[in-house]
Amino acid sequence: MLGLLAVLGGCADAVDLGRIPPPVILISLDTVRADTLSCYGGPEGATPRLDEFASSAVRFETCIASAPWTLPSHASMFTGLYPLEHSAHSFLPGPGHQGDNVFALHPRFETLAEALGARGYATAGIVANSIYLRPGLGLDAGFQTWDVRRQPGAKVTDRALAWLDETDGGDPARPRFLFVNYLDAHRPYATLDPNDRPREALDALIDQVMVRGDEPGELGARVRQMHQGAVRQLDVEVGRLLDGLKERGLFDSAIIVITSDHGEAFGAHGTVEHSKDLYEELVRVPLLVKGPLQNVGSESKVPASSVDVPGLIAGHLAGTDAESAAGLFSRLPGNHVLLSENHFSRIGDLLRYGDRYHRERRAIYDGDLKLIIDSRGNHELYDLSVDPGETKNLAGERAMDLDRLLGADAAFAAKRRYEGERALPGKLSALEMAELGHLGYGPGRETPKEPKDD
Repeated sequence: MLGLLAVLGGCADAVDLGRIPPPVILISLDTVRADTLSCYGGPEGATPRLDEFASSAVRFETCIASAPWTLPSHASMFTGLYPLEHSAHSFLPGPGHQGDNVFALHPRFETLAEALGARGYATAGIVANSIYLRPGLGLDAGFQTWDVRRQPGAKVTDRALAWLDETDGGDPARPRFLFVNYLDAHRPYATLDPNDRPREALDALIDQVMVRGDEPGELGARVRQMHQGAVRQLDVEVGRLLDGLKERGLFDSAIIVITSDHGEAFGAHGTVEHSKDLYEELVRVPLLVKGPLQNVGSESKVPASSVDVPGLIAGHLAGTDAESAAGLFSRLPGNHVLLSENHFSRIGDLLRYGDRYHRERRAIYDGDLKLIIDSRGNHELYDLSVDPGETKNLAGERAMDLDRLLGADAAFAAKRRYEGERALPGKLSALEMAELGHLGYGPGRETPKEPKDD
């Protein structure tokens, strides 16, 4: 662990930071797959501010989201646990079930915000995802401020900087933990181009690919371009937030982590949007980590996961009054099994596509080998070194690898699966049900009015 942190910290490990813990900034770019960033092979010049940040941070070449949608992936970022361990994921509803089909994060699991708050941090979440980061799902545990409003990125940045200014008037030595969630790259893609009609294009692509079973073709390429346009706008706002940290004298001393909760599909593997499966376009996300006083960038080839986020943050607290938090989050890249999980799918998918998603899927990685384990027995094995697009299923050809990975997964699940009490969120209000449809998860295609800025 000390060796890894020496790499992550750059020059910071040689600097005496004193006992005052550093600011912690965790930025979640909702629905941003890795290859939309230029520094991960995306279009040249698409994300200049994120690329600039990456040049002075550790860029993990491979980061696998613990799940292909918001709730379980963020629960993993906050607890260091996989969905099968924390149980904040979807379930298959029985006859007569009403409402959403998700379990909330149970209060028995300690979160990063709770750990930092107990060690003197002021904590705040500035959140744009108004459905799966809403209060009542347990992800707000430990946050003294949990401000949830679906707004464009510019408003989110304003709210984040305002919180920093509001908390600056208190004890100047009190550290702050700020979690910021941007939603611009999620449906309906905030491209800011009045000629784009991303919601209509997405619905047409769903009909073309997922209903009729046709190839995505030009429509898929056009929707992907709209999504990339939203990522470009998001890059501007992340840059403005980073500039705000610099203007307030917080950037250099801060631990800053930028990642995403999941990716997005535009027709590959017969899938559009997310929350439905575990292919690479849905689970491979960026992970950029800057330690205190770090100004030299590096790349890590060690595969990382959403579950590593709290450990990477806590590891940088060594030598401060909050160093004991490192003992709570022991997972770091390379020291654990690498998984991604999808427990059934969202309620809208279950209602619209019959029994297509009445199954659980879990992906386990071993170097370049990836096995998608299907509860119906339709397993898929891929060698990502020669088939990054996951086009050739090797499960029938490599029986030894299949059995080995099935055994490794079964052993981990038997030891780590959570069997305790599940927490159910409260019933959704009429407005929240409309929001569910607006974000593409509901049984219909409700389109509520855009929320007011206040």
